[in-house]
Amino acid sequence: MVLIVTQSWYPATQAEKAGQAYLDALKKYPEDRSLGKPIVRAAVKMTKEGIHVIAISSVKEGKVKEAMDNAINVTLMNSKAIEGYKSSIDVYYDLAEAMPFVGLSAPE
Repeated sequence: MVLIVTQSWYPATQAEKAGQAYLDALKKYPEDRSLGKPIVRAAVKMTKEGIHVIAISSVKEGKVKEAMDNAINVTLMNSKAIEGYKSSIDVYYDLAEAMPFVGLSAPE
């Protein structure tokens, strides 16, 4: 299984804009179950630096590029709408997917 983990940070003063940006992004880029499914839609945490949000989605086999394109488009849309917005998008592989990178097979 491949996971896409998107993290976002923004100032607390931008919370209302961030909420609206989230709703706008859902309209423009609706959930596409042909690419995968959300595991965590949005886990939100308040910190002394502002707000931190994590989203995690599983990706169907052969759909990493399309799922990444979607994540990038949403992130770019948010970066235009939310002042002080920062983000990261990471791809994680489970053990079975990652072992071949080091020339090994995953245990069964």
